[in-house]
Amino acid sequence: MKTLSIAFSEACNLNCSYCNVDKLSKKSIDENLFLHSFSEVRRNNPNERIKIDFYGGEPLLHWNKIVRITKELSSDPQVEFYMPTNGLLLDEEKVRFLNDYSVKVSLSYDGLWQDAKRIQHDGQGTNHLYEKKFPIIRELNDLACHSMIDPGNSNLLENHLYILEKLGLNPDLTLIRDVDIWSYEQAQAVNQGFSELVDWYIDSCDEVEIPKIVLNYLRHVIRYGAKGHTSHNCGAGDQHLSYTENKLIPCNRFKNSDLVDKIEEYRLMEECEQCVVKNYCRKGCLFENIKNEGPIDEICTMYKHFYREVQRMTRELKNNRVFKELLKREIYES
Repeated sequence: MKTLSIAFSEACNLNCSYCNVDKLSKKSIDENLFLHSFSEVRRNNPNERIKIDFYGGEPLLHWNKIVRITKELSSDPQVEFYMPTNGLLLDEEKVRFLNDYSVKVSLSYDGLWQDAKRIQHDGQGTNHLYEKKFPIIRELNDLACHSMIDPGNSNLLENHLYILEKLGLNPDLTLIRDVDIWSYEQAQAVNQGFSELVDWYIDSCDEVEIPKIVLNYLRHVIRYGAKGHTSHNCGAGDQHLSYTENKLIPCNRFKNSDLVDKIEEYRLMEECEQCVVKNYCRKGCLFENIKNEGPIDEICTMYKHFYREVQRMTRELKNNRVFKELLKREIYES
């Protein structure tokens, strides 16, 4: 599958603390030019499944363009639609459209960390706004949730359970992977939080769904161990393209940068060759690694710990019937 992200604009109705884009931007793409670029991508990939990723900023600020692009491309049986959104601009009409066209929606919601990180432009928190919007959000047929882990937010288990209770969704907890964000102490705190989440799953696996963050790293190990599959980068410029400011580029992060010329040099970094997790680690954000001129040490510390903990979990649950069934599904269906 190839992912084609449409970064409509950096404009956003929120002012999240870990997001560095121009949230008051007046720029937006020309959807006619995008549709022309899509035709070129399809011509070059005639049999490939393409995931259209409505992106931002906040994509719902560009609703009319979403509607047009979705209708234009929905006749292609090898296209699927996906949209991460903070969801605060959803209404009944938008939900009906998204359901009618089978758009997969991932809610950007940080749960216990929400009011500290996902804030309004006036500095106020947003959790109360989400509480009001939850009834409409729950009407979406294909709904997921993703939360960003940044320094100071290491209580992964507590937040996992909070979001599970609030939305009935298993949240995908994702690391912020930027240069100069993490200290070694903060990385160790996240490692402890990850271990607590793994321990909880080990103790409860007969009754609960595996946390998505744990499953994601388990999948990397399985795909290498069972199938010999390796992936040394995020796929920017290869399996992932971004349509940004009316041009097609490897990733939205490269839009104003000459660092794109260094992508091939940093897809497989020399420092990674001696690493114990080199065969299944995705190496983080390619753009940030290029900026850093190599792997980011604190993030590597977390990745190594996550993979070790996933392997520990596998050893401890190797005779558990439920876990063995999960492994079989992942091996034969992925």
